[in-house]
Amino acid sequence: MNTPIQILNPPASVLHTTPVLHHNGFTCSLLTLAPGAETVLPPSHTTEDQLLYVVEGEVAVLARGVTTLLRHGKAMLLPPGKATDIAAREGSPVRLLRVEIPPRQIVNPEFIAPGSLSSRVSFWGAG
Repeated sequence: MNTPIQILNPPASVLHTTPVLHHNGFTCSLLTLAPGAETVLPPSHTTEDQLLYVVEGEVAVLARGVTTLLRHGKAMLLPPGKATDIAAREGSPVRLLRVEIPPRQIVNPEFIAPGSLSSRVSFWGAG
């Protein structure tokens, strides 16, 4: 006798992510957290700090072992590679802007010795 298979629908996500910008390594997303919901932020795509800015509502952020309450208009830097828990206050959704900053790049400028520039520059009309 075969046992019937029951298919369960996965629970609806409490965190909705909407991409806003992805340019030159910068990634910006609008995160919406359901009222009273708690979740872990998805991992960052960068090895640098990320900025979390509260667009609407209030959110508790657990990062580096410290819980910080952020209200509308407030922001904080989150460490890279660390799990960050967030929780929305009951009664209203939270909208957060998450900005992932690309790794810093050190650019070494080309050294131009005196007199070497004139041999590399051509002017109009110069023959």
